[in-house]
Amino acid sequence: MSEKSEKGEKKVVRRSVAIALGIACIVLAMALAGTIASYASTTSEKESTIASLRSQIENLRSRVKELESTVNLKDSTIASLRSQITEKDDTISSLNSQIAGLRSRVKELESTVNELRSRVSDLEVENTNLRVLVNKLWSIIDLKESTVWVDRETVSQPAGWYTYWTFNAPYAGYVVVQVHSSTTENTYVRVMWSSHGAYYDHSITVGASGTAVFPVLPGSIEIRVGNTNLFGGATETVTIIYFY
Repeated sequence: MSEKSEKGEKKVVRRSVAIALGIACIVLAMALAGTIASYASTTSEKESTIASLRSQIENLRSRVKELESTVNLKDSTIASLRSQITEKDDTISSLNSQIAGLRSRVKELESTVNELRSRVSDLEVENTNLRVLVNKLWSIIDLKESTVWVDRETVSQPAGWYTYWTFNAPYAGYVVVQVHSSTTENTYVRVMWSSHGAYYDHSITVGASGTAVFPVLPGSIEIRVGNTNLFGGATETVTIIYFY
């Protein structure tokens, strides 16, 4: 009885253990199934996230390519603009060089113009002087020039004597001797000169007043105003003008 009883107890124990193990297996299986389901759900979410990220990455890559294309275009535009800037800088440098050359040329021309103006001014002065000289020469040719050698000078001499003056005549012309007044009727004017191989000596009686005219050639001229009184001196007021 005791052996049967022990065997029966052992069977009961084995069954309990088997049941417990079965239950445990079931629990584990359920837990595993839940874990697998949870993992599967998480994996699906991750795959969805990964797919979304991949889509974003592709979009970013596309955007990057667009930006790279834009950057390349901008780089090309920048390179073109830099080339144009360099070209314009070269043109500006060339123009500045030309401007500097033109300014230098302008200064040279201004200097030349100033010199020409100065020369013109000098020539105008010379021309004016020449005109004056030409007019004077024409006046001399026409005997329109004159010089007063003696202006109403009063002189006195003893009887039968004279007062004389010596002048130099640069041109051919004539001399006018005017006796404004004299204290005697025996007053005369005498002119003497030697020029160009010719000798001249001539007297004119003018009385108490009168005018005497004498031709002259260039050279030294002696003019006398005197009296032929035998007794008593004389006083005269004389003007002598040289026309040439």
